[in-house]
Amino acid sequence: MPDRTPPRKAAPPAVAHGQRCCEQVGATMIGHFATRLEVEANKAGGSLSAPQIRALAQRFIDSEQGRFKGYYQRAWDECTTTREAHLLESSRRLPFERILMRRFAHLFPPRAGDDGGACILSRRIIPGFNLAIDKMIGPTLDEQCQLKCEAILVRHALTDGGWDWDAVYADPDAQALVNDVLVVVAHYFSSFAKRRAWVMEMINSHLAPARHGTPDEHWRLSESAFAALMRALFADLARQLVADSRGVRARWGDHTHQALVAFLEHLERS
Repeated sequence: MPDRTPPRKAAPPAVAHGQRCCEQVGATMIGHFATRLEVEANKAGGSLSAPQIRALAQRFIDSEQGRFKGYYQRAWDECTTTREAHLLESSRRLPFERILMRRFAHLFPPRAGDDGGACILSRRIIPGFNLAIDKMIGPTLDEQCQLKCEAILVRHALTDGGWDWDAVYADPDAQALVNDVLVVVAHYFSSFAKRRAWVMEMINSHLAPARHGTPDEHWRLSESAFAALMRALFADLARQLVADSRGVRARWGDHTHQALVAFLEHLERS
């Protein structure tokens, strides 16, 4: 079935769920402390002084917090999972980023109703990857890409709402737009090792939170995974260079042709 995810819409249910999780933690602890106050007040004849309440609160923190470690961990895991889902889904809703990531989606682990299969990359890279691309292409080009993608979406809108994303991905204008952006990115790798280190640090320092105990809990982008990611991103351009080098020169110029060739050669040696 076609994906009906809208392009630029926040995910308030996830945010609300995280807020409820925090509220539940607070309410649970207040409830336990209120119960302790009632018990101690009954022991003291029905009332407690302010100093007694302060002392009781300190004893509660010192002696009883350990009982709730399991509860805190479960609440933390739930909030982390919710925040991760919000970050990933909000990133996926931006149309240009979604079209761009389609090129390497097969490197993600399998997931029901989604691309994936190779398990080379973790979906936790999405926030950092988008940030790295934004910084390399700049805000003006990024805004132009979003506007062009929204125009593409109009052509593939479904009558009952949503978009036919498979048709969006296959749209020639979408493919051309991605390649136009990637040739800009290729120029940033004139100092390949330095730029690779920068991109890897950008992604690894902005990984989406991991769920405790999941296979990618301690995952980080390595040089080999970076090479796989970039090869997938630039696969279409690499084919064009082989099949129609003159056409690449005509579209983007000799300087870009040289930058692409050099970048792809570095990837092959990685």
